[in-house]
Amino acid sequence: MNVNERSECLEALAAATNQLRLAQASIAQVRAQSHGEVYEQVDLIAKRVYELKIKAEWLRYVLLGKMPIQPKVEDPEGRQDQDRRVGIDRRVAAMQQRLQLMAP
Repeated sequence: MNVNERSECLEALAAATNQLRLAQASIAQVRAQSHGEVYEQVDLIAKRVYELKIKAEWLRYVLLGKMPIQPKVEDPEGRQDQDRRVGIDRRVAAMQQRLQLMAP
């Protein structure tokens, strides 16, 4: 990736992160007013938006050269498959911890 492509990518990631923050605020309002099955679905959406925001921030740090990109590791026990109904992906939690350590 050349310098221009990287700068355009960083700008797009910054815009995406900003949009995800706005989405998180809106989803929090919906979640506060929801009950039952609707609440559970909105809560799941909130978790996925949170994961996307963390992954976008992580990728920004990778593009800035502050950390290496991690290779995708296959989980033989299937603990991190695509159809997880509750909780945050453990990889995202680890990403968030590393980002907090790097933040000024």
